[in-house]
Amino acid sequence: MDASNILLWPTPKSFHVNGGSNTVARVFVQEALDPHRRDLEHAEAYRVALQNEKAVLTARTEDGLRCARATWAQLASYDQLPDLVIEDAPLFTHRGVMLDISRDRVPTMASLLCLVDQLASWKINHIQLYVEHTLAYRGHEDAWRAASPLTLDELSELDRYGAERGVALTANQNCLGHFERWLRHPRYAPLGERDQGMVTQEGHYLAPNTLCATDPAALDLIHDLISQQWPCCSGAYANIGCDEPYDLGLGRSREACEKRGKAAVFSDYVSAVASLSRKYGKRPQFWCDPQPNENQNLPEDLVALIWGYEAGQDFSSRADAHRAAGREVWVAPGTSCWKSTTGRTWNRRGNLDRAAREADAPGFLCTVWGDQGHRQPWPVTLMGLADAAQAAWHGPGFYDNRAAGRYAFGDEALGDWLAELGDVDAEICRGETPLLDGSPSPGQQVWNQTALWHDMNIPFLEREGVGDVDAWRMVKARLESLRNRLPASVDPVVKAECVYAVDTADWTADRAIMRRLKSTREQRLDLSSRMAGIIAEHRRQWLLRARYGGLEDSAAHWVRLITHD
Repeated sequence: MDASNILLWPTPKSFHVNGGSNTVARVFVQEALDPHRRDLEHAEAYRVALQNEKAVLTARTEDGLRCARATWAQLASYDQLPDLVIEDAPLFTHRGVMLDISRDRVPTMASLLCLVDQLASWKINHIQLYVEHTLAYRGHEDAWRAASPLTLDELSELDRYGAERGVALTANQNCLGHFERWLRHPRYAPLGERDQGMVTQEGHYLAPNTLCATDPAALDLIHDLISQQWPCCSGAYANIGCDEPYDLGLGRSREACEKRGKAAVFSDYVSAVASLSRKYGKRPQFWCDPQPNENQNLPEDLVALIWGYEAGQDFSSRADAHRAAGREVWVAPGTSCWKSTTGRTWNRRGNLDRAAREADAPGFLCTVWGDQGHRQPWPVTLMGLADAAQAAWHGPGFYDNRAAGRYAFGDEALGDWLAELGDVDAEICRGETPLLDGSPSPGQQVWNQTALWHDMNIPFLEREGVGDVDAWRMVKARLESLRNRLPASVDPVVKAECVYAVDTADWTADRAIMRRLKSTREQRLDLSSRMAGIIAEHRRQWLLRARYGGLEDSAAHWVRLITHD
């Protein structure tokens, strides 16, 4: 057996096989903690040496030994191993995952604890739960009552569980924008920048979503939330959000923004929230938007999270600007799983690679969002997290589908299957097929979603959309092929989720084809009937991993497709 036949995830930096043969069940494992090892410079660097049925795990810190144990646990899944030496260290010191629990889907505690175990096995050492309104804050029941929120005791339990496994839980509460779930309630509406929604240039309605940055009462609310959540999380950082404050300067703070500048008003507010975080011993982080809102007055100790989710995303310019101001920078790419049921493999890996390659940063925080009802199946999300663990530890440019499948699902073939599923409409997304009118495509056609998702949300009778009939028939043929090749050995729950992924994508491809051709009323009724079955399956699967709270809002997105068609 050579090194290429031994799958490990994330891939070690150095892996040498020296012949020999070891029966794993007979191997004696010895741990060696040596703080003076000069060849293990990074705190999490480690060495694993196996020979003559003795494995020696060496590191200079407990964190390094934890990483060595994770690698040995994967090696121990084989019956026989050759003599080998692995020497390894991470690219990023902080390797994190942020899971959105505010866009309807709040996981059960069993799901969260299972996720921590999974992440720890991949040497992820940082986790955040993105919170808007789904934490059971005392005195704010009207904001979270219908959401089946995580309780503060559950958050503390998750913190302890993660800490025992080397995964630090970081506090997370969006503190300015994305506050629409609060501002819809009469009690909190007066704290908003605006008392009415607005319509974007694209014709989308945006409900009031931003706290008034000049209202001391808004800051009092944030202080209350911070005082309750921050002590439950032992991680050294706290994410205060503050991204996409769409309403800022358009309502109650207009005069201040016109007089002092919108960037100054934003920076003063963020600085005030950061100061509150420091009172609880946390170093604050904030989302640095691609079109930054801030000015030079932000505090130096604020960590800039440079986020962006496309394969061509520029991380370096924002990172350079914040580093020049003396600020710590983390990169925050995504899994490309949201606004899809299939994922976007090509985009995800391009996005992860660019984040890992471009920014000289201590932290790498991969994000999982739940836009439009968090309807992506869990295996699609988990495959994205596996790729993120690889990029954060090993660096860009190398993804082994079978290794990811082995250690995410216990099935190597499923890794290949999911990677192919995420590329099922890649040509249309990338614009490599002609547009409906036959004109050549100018480049990437679809952003922050799959082509399937994009087309699904176009009204049935409208003719716009990317990809012609032949392109969509090709997508449908690929989906049918994937359906027939789903590995039979997959766990039944995971298998049902994968079938759901194909069923929803197949429904959408049929709808895309029908939109481009003449269709009968009977065909459209049949399409709606199929969606009724998809909704039922969505509900069934949701309750296996998540709490009930947001299910009706999530399912309503599917129902609207039938209503509008």
